[in-house]
Amino acid sequence: MREPASLPERKSRIPSRSLAAMLLFVAASALGQQPTPSVTPPPPPLLAEIDRTVRELFYDPTLKGVDWTAAVQNAARELPQAEESREKQDAIYDRLLATLEDSHTFRLPAGRLPEHDWATAGLRIGQDGDGYAVKGVVPGGAADAAGIRIGDRILAAGGVNYGKARVSFRDLFFVFEGPPGGAVDVTWQRPGETVRKDRLALKPEEPGDALVWKSARVIRRDGRIWGYVRIWGMSSETALAVVDLLLDRDDVARTRPGLAGWNEIEGLILDDRANSGGYDPNILPTFLRGQWSSADYYKISRRGRRLVPPVYKPLPVVLLINSGTASAGESLALKFRAHGIGSLVGETTSGMASGGAAPARLSDGSMLWLTREAIESLDGKSFEGHGIDPDVPVADRPPARAGQEEAAIEAGLKALAAGRPASAPTPAAASPR
Repeated sequence: MREPASLPERKSRIPSRSLAAMLLFVAASALGQQPTPSVTPPPPPLLAEIDRTVRELFYDPTLKGVDWTAAVQNAARELPQAEESREKQDAIYDRLLATLEDSHTFRLPAGRLPEHDWATAGLRIGQDGDGYAVKGVVPGGAADAAGIRIGDRILAAGGVNYGKARVSFRDLFFVFEGPPGGAVDVTWQRPGETVRKDRLALKPEEPGDALVWKSARVIRRDGRIWGYVRIWGMSSETALAVVDLLLDRDDVARTRPGLAGWNEIEGLILDDRANSGGYDPNILPTFLRGQWSSADYYKISRRGRRLVPPVYKPLPVVLLINSGTASAGESLALKFRAHGIGSLVGETTSGMASGGAAPARLSDGSMLWLTREAIESLDGKSFEGHGIDPDVPVADRPPARAGQEEAAIEAGLKALAAGRPASAPTPAAASPR
């Protein structure tokens, strides 16, 4: 049987037991005071759908190194606070997609744009100084009827305010598109004049080939003759209209009264300014380099014997570009430089060159546009957010005085007259093994 502890030993044990009790009390108190960890709510169905679609279809599987998971979680925390406002919800989705910093990745709310047969206000814009300005007005459109012209400042359109901040392709181009019969409110200002507000009606745009033929004209300057053609979008019909204009210039001059002298042109100004893109079938770069089928057979008529198709001897050509030149319109400029087809004259392009962007319809009827293929030059350079610089820089401005062309066209004429050579073709970088 163990003997009782002596008095000193008992005294030494009392503080130990008290200390242990105190430590337990402090630990329990500390646990009680710890904040409850915040729990990220599960993403709403539409957010989860956007998240999944981006992860599966965006061209870069790393999502450009963005912490996409954190961005989605942040959107999930914000959405419950915006349940009563569709506009606030749209803004949250916009901020989420903007983290990818990709011009062709954005969302269009349900009903904003039909899947096909869009209508347009006929207005094209681009960055200019500390804001945005008109870079093209499609003939016959509502913007044309309102008297808007190149160089006018765009302050707001379709609820979007324009300032120094860079916008996506949606707010560069789609803001002026919509269903036939719709309209877009535009706030604009001509330098030195008062601010104006116009509601521009949306109507179907003429086919691209019709716009090409309507734009074609002969420019006579200092005893020399030049051709001019404008392309507002990219499509096989648009490209083939340019081919038809140039391939048999004798026939064009004979059959088109407004193009007398077309068979005498010494060079061509191809106007790619404010070209919003579309489908690029690679017809124009192939044709303009002289790599085109010819001499298939003869046609016999009272006018004689003609070789069909005739042999195309490449004309000197310059390509006009500006900050409204975007998407496939921008890739045309890249092809001019890659193959040394002709000089680029004008402004740096929009920095929205896309190798392939397409919409995915979401469950709420909205359309999620994604870049599924990006573009790099042959030497490995990306132009997203930067644009393609011109060989001959000139700001886009209206004619300086009566009898003159717009500033870019005047510069193009000078480049042709001087025989300015195209940039050297871009050398291809070594392919990764």
